[in-house]
Amino acid sequence: MKKMFALTFIAAMMLMTACDKNEPQNTEENVRQDIALTKAQSELSSLSNDFTFDFMKILATKEDKNENLFASPFSLQTVLAMTAEGAVSNTKTEMLDALKLSGYSEEEIAGYFRTLIPALEGVDNTTVMEIANSFWSKQSIVIKDDYAAKLKADYYAECKTLDFDGKVAAGAVNGWCSAKTHGMINKVVDEIPDDQMVALINAIYFKGEWSDKFNEKNNYDDNFSNYDGTTKKVTLMRREATMNVFVGERASALSLPYGNGAYAMTVILPAKGVDVNDVIAGLNAETWREYRHYGDRYQVSLSLPKFETEYTAADICINTLNDMGMKNAFTRAADFTGISDTRLFIDQVIHKAKVIVNEKGTEAAAVSYVGMRLTSVAAPLRQLEFKVDRPFIYAISEVSTGAIVFIGVQRNF
Repeated sequence: MKKMFALTFIAAMMLMTACDKNEPQNTEENVRQDIALTKAQSELSSLSNDFTFDFMKILATKEDKNENLFASPFSLQTVLAMTAEGAVSNTKTEMLDALKLSGYSEEEIAGYFRTLIPALEGVDNTTVMEIANSFWSKQSIVIKDDYAAKLKADYYAECKTLDFDGKVAAGAVNGWCSAKTHGMINKVVDEIPDDQMVALINAIYFKGEWSDKFNEKNNYDDNFSNYDGTTKKVTLMRREATMNVFVGERASALSLPYGNGAYAMTVILPAKGVDVNDVIAGLNAETWREYRHYGDRYQVSLSLPKFETEYTAADICINTLNDMGMKNAFTRAADFTGISDTRLFIDQVIHKAKVIVNEKGTEAAAVSYVGMRLTSVAAPLRQLEFKVDRPFIYAISEVSTGAIVFIGVQRNF
């Protein structure tokens, strides 16, 4: 499948957040209502889209041209914003710049996530929307109380302690991710290194039914033209409907609503002969506004493939963030003393996402994992036997000044 059909779901994923609903709940009154945001929060919401566009543009240039892309940059922005809460000095500046959050106070940024998370989970009773954040730390590191308090209050994060390493610790983390994504993403890490002291995770789960479902009886098989020039027989879902469609020189777009219309999938289809990567490169606030709002009314015969896509970004994720200006956080010069006085740097960023599209609707999940390692690892200590079996001297002193209060020599027992 082409990347364009994975790209189209960024809109639905950017706004994914959380509750503990297992299935859509149908209620008689479920009218879509706008989420009320302050001026600063509205600006931050727009800037979150800018982060999404920039991230996907750069990622698309780094990934293999025949690779399907599917991601939740909103998930990644959330977990990195949690991490940036504990960043200091140049490390924090670079992170906020790359995340498109610079120029706003800590309270404005925290207030944005604190408001958005519960608002998004309740905007449609017929759509499952869940987000979960967690912070994991080893017993051997002291985490600052105010940092943990911020994560709990502003990001609704669970704070957990790992008292083991390796594959056992990875099992606990993977189990958490699996539970929060309803089994869609079961494995994120193979093992957690001994010197990886901290991990932050964001997990998102979405399940929405089309407002107007496709009838399986209308499905038909046809060829899909792949990016590499080959063709593949796929199953297309067909529907006739009156809807708004944006028709431009380089691409056309329409939106398919879920549930009460609070969430929608926007499908962006490049014009024949136009490279999908060029359409990705042209994504910005203005083109996104055109795709969503500037269409005209048409009687549409829509054919949309049924498909399932999984995507994982690890090293390429760090490289993308580096190109966006987040550099210091990945070096041993990083300053995360807002988290702990133990020196840490980000050594691992993993993003996994999966989507299933069929006649009923869409099920999707994403996990963003940030692992933080010690900036230096102490060399193994040499063994030494200290056996006091002969006369010795001893002193009692005040530690800060070194002033000796008592001193003695023990010669005999």
